Amino acid sequence: MLQVRDVIAKGDTGLVRGLSLQIIGVMNSIVPNTLVSFDDLDVDIAGNQINPFLQPAARESLRIAIKERGSKLLVNSAYRTIAQQYLLRQQFEQGLFGITAIAIPGSSNHEGGLALDVEDPDGWEPYFEPRNWIRLGRDFDYPHYDYRFPAATQQDLGRIGIRAFQRLWNQHHPGDRIAEDGSFGPQTEARLAESPIDGFGLVFARALRFQEPRLQGDDVAKLQEALMKNKLAPAAIKVTGLFDMTTELAVKQFQQATKQLSVDGIVGPATLLALGLS
Repeated sequence: MLQVRDVIAKGDTGLVRGLSLQIIGVMNSIVPNTLVSFDDLDVDIAGNQINPFLQPAARESLRIAIKERGSKLLVNSAYRTIAQQYLLRQQFEQGLFGITAIAIPGSSNHEGGLALDVEDPDGWEPYFEPRNWIRLGRDFDYPHYDYRFPAATQQDLGRIGIRAFQRLWNQHHPGDRIAEDGSFGPQTEARLAESPIDGFGLVFARALRFQEPRLQGDDVAKLQEALMKNKLAPAAIKVTGLFDMTTELAVKQFQQATKQLSVDGIVGPATLLALGLS
């Protein structure tokens, strides 16, 4: 099984997608609804290196800006996990791919859930800036926007992301625990380097929800099995591999009973973690 250290020279942070999704799930268990998906908006997201997550206030602002312009937003970069930031930092330190500057893990704008890199940044500026999306700099980072509205945002997401990895590691290595202090020190860096790129155990590569056409597959079947076994999801469902209305009802009942999840029927990282599937 490939570890994070094995893919440093491959130049693709999407290779740690499985681990990244688990880290996001743990973050949302530490602070509920810290990060929410925006992949249901009118956006074009291509590539496993892009995690379509923002803080709730930033997502709502983005929704309004997209609606006002009335066109699809092409996203090149969004939330970046500690695993992805570690890869980029290592590539920078090793002189790979011409990277000239990368923040240490835990301190990047993209680790705050308040940053986007987009196509056509000039065209989006009249819609973004009134909604508190500010250009970082046309010369330094041309496509980059930061959402700046402190009263409605979580300011220490970088440290929460580090804590999430530390907790994830400890959950799977009870005999080799590290401090859950949100600090990217030598012990955390060493454990991250030797973590599996696909994550620890079962990883779901997509959010599951009721929609048309209906989602179907092995991941839906595994979800249904977990809901059937869980007393917090009393709706009577069958393992069909098809995400139907009964499955959505069971998900909502489970989310409501946990009292720490958004009751939206969408099975993302936080709900998967609560079900023991992440």
